[in-house]
Amino acid sequence: MPGPRQPTDLLKATGRKHLSRAEEAERRSREARVEPARTAKPPKWFPEEMKKDFRALGKRLIAAGLYTALDADTLGRYLVAQHQWVTATAEAEKALAQRDQEQAEAWGRIQERYFKQARSCANDMGLTVTSRCRLVAPESARQKTEDDNPFLQLIQAGDRYA
Repeated sequence: MPGPRQPTDLLKATGRKHLSRAEEAERRSREARVEPARTAKPPKWFPEEMKKDFRALGKRLIAAGLYTALDADTLGRYLVAQHQWVTATAEAEKALAQRDQEQAEAWGRIQERYFKQARSCANDMGLTVTSRCRLVAPESARQKTEDDNPFLQLIQAGDRYA
């Protein structure tokens, strides 16, 4: 069974498949292209007190080439889930300090739910180590051609002067 379709740039970088110029052009014409965002503009529903964090993280993602305007909702959901996780963590710690086992367990479940939401959005946005590894195209594994051979270059340079 074939794997998921890979972008043309990734195919070329790995060197596993040779494409003619026509095949490459046709394949690129079918790929979806989204222009990178210039600024990270928070969605309208996003809480006002968190917009500074949104813009700061969005700016870092833009610099890394991992953000487009289509990602605003996902980044917003990530930041909201992270904020809620911090709140749930504080409440769970408060319940533990008061030795209220039921409240601590309830807040622990809520905390886990928000952690899963934040982790899911972080994976989608490339905010985790493993998700960034999947997003990065590997270095070209091209084979050395005759043009890269230093001895051949030296011989060809000598032919020019003869």
